[in-house]
Amino acid sequence: MKVAPQQLSFLMLTALVIGNMIGAGIYTLPSAIAPYGGVAIFAWIFTALGALMLALLFANLSRTLVKSGGPYA
Repeated sequence: MKVAPQQLSFLMLTALVIGNMIGAGIYTLPSAIAPYGGVAIFAWIFTALGALMLALLFANLSRTLVKSGGPYA
């Protein structure tokens, strides 16, 4: 009996990449900023602000460029 190869959909691949990026950030950021002690909270704030600015940038780009293809368009 032959089994047809399963394919990953675009949504599945997107979820996989997003999960990997979030996981990498959650698990590597604390170890990277741990040597700085109490000042590390500013690194967390700076990182969060950077992520928010990137999100706003992509939101504005999606409103400006209404073509399919996201950042590649």
